[in-house]
Amino acid sequence: MMEIGDRSRLFGSRRRTSVLVLLALLEESYPTELAQLLGAHLYSVQTILDALESEGIIVTRRLGNTRRVQLNPRHVAHSELRALLWKMGEHDLEIQKAAARKRGRPRRKGKPG
Repeated sequence: MMEIGDRSRLFGSRRRTSVLVLLALLEESYPTELAQLLGAHLYSVQTILDALESEGIIVTRRLGNTRRVQLNPRHVAHSELRALLWKMGEHDLEIQKAAARKRGRPRRKGKPG
């Protein structure tokens, strides 16, 4: 079976495709987390996210100093794009492993912030 993240340049480059697929699987993330999960340089992920935002594919919101990103729910093809990215993620074991590495436990009791 073909692993999408290894070969696909459907969205311009392998890295850009991987960022989009991972973002679809996570639903919402932030640049540092995406870079860590993909093993990529933060600058390259930020550059990709800036381009995707200028194209209207993703939206950004600030929570304090953190830049949260997600697929743009108002994009004309949001549901189709999300379905395609999910399908691609189903066939990419590396992206699935990256998504599974996301820390999912709650904050320690009494920890500030």
